[in-house]
Amino acid sequence: MSRAALVCLALCAACRSQESRALEAESARVGRSIDEVRNAPNAGKAPLLRALEAEACEHPAVCEMKSLCVRAYSRHVESLEASARAKSLLATPDGGSDAALAAASAVNQAEAALGEAQRLTEACAAGQGELRRKHSP
Repeated sequence: MSRAALVCLALCAACRSQESRALEAESARVGRSIDEVRNAPNAGKAPLLRALEAEACEHPAVCEMKSLCVRAYSRHVESLEASARAKSLLATPDGGSDAALAAASAVNQAEAALGEAQRLTEACAAGQGELRRKHSP
């Protein structure tokens, strides 16, 4: 093999290696943001979710994982907000039947969002684990 071919082969290997390192770093960075949202107390999830949404991503596998996890935790936060609405409506002493109906509606919304959030957060965790296994140093 010629010297030029060896140099070209080494450069190509280095390029793939650099690309692989970039994917590992991006996956780790976005993964840390996902972990922060997951591990936060419920009251602290919304601002961390916004930070996750703002995380840049370039690699399709990382962007797909980020998108799935953003959907999952968005639904989780929506369920928390609907639950808080229901509690607020029920705490109004003179709300009457309208407040009770609105509270029941908010509880239904919370339950639906929480059910979907659970399914999506499980998929998020599974996807994140798979990405870590594939792209960890």
